[in-house]
Amino acid sequence: MRNLVLSLVSALALHAASPAPRPSPELTMQDGKGRGTFRLSQLRGKVVALTFIHTSCQHCQNLTRLLVPIQRDYMAKGVAIVECAFNDDAQMTMGPFFKVFEPNFPVGVASDATVKEYLDWNDKKDGILMIPHMVFIDAKGTIVQDHGENDFFGAASDKNIRGVLDKMVGKAAPAAAKKK
Repeated sequence: MRNLVLSLVSALALHAASPAPRPSPELTMQDGKGRGTFRLSQLRGKVVALTFIHTSCQHCQNLTRLLVPIQRDYMAKGVAIVECAFNDDAQMTMGPFFKVFEPNFPVGVASDATVKEYLDWNDKKDGILMIPHMVFIDAKGTIVQDHGENDFFGAASDKNIRGVLDKMVGKAAPAAAKKK
């Protein structure tokens, strides 16, 4: 049994996100509303939470719903939420996606190859790219955290995302204040 657990832990480690911190490469996406292109570098100077999704993935859709109030709460603190859809039919599903989920942040479309290049992901080395996948980029353009398939997106997603953003914007409440 112990060997089975160790094997599972080793297998999950193969699916871990790329090491951080590292410089964020440029990422160019087609605007999900058909208004041209969007470059990640346009957000330099802001803290960015960039999520890679499939528009048809239920977990990704749930995360989009969660990110709407987070964007509202953190926009004034210099935080930008961005999603990048990279499923094959993303261009065709964007209209219904926007109508249902009403994201208040940019949602772009890029190819699978573009996303994997950005993440420095190699299927042979890293395994299947699990979604959603989220990176946090500081105002200087450095990826400081990279989260793939793990407990980060479990029941405590909201708390986890807000915790990272609080630390990045330097506004984390003292532990004593949180207990009240």
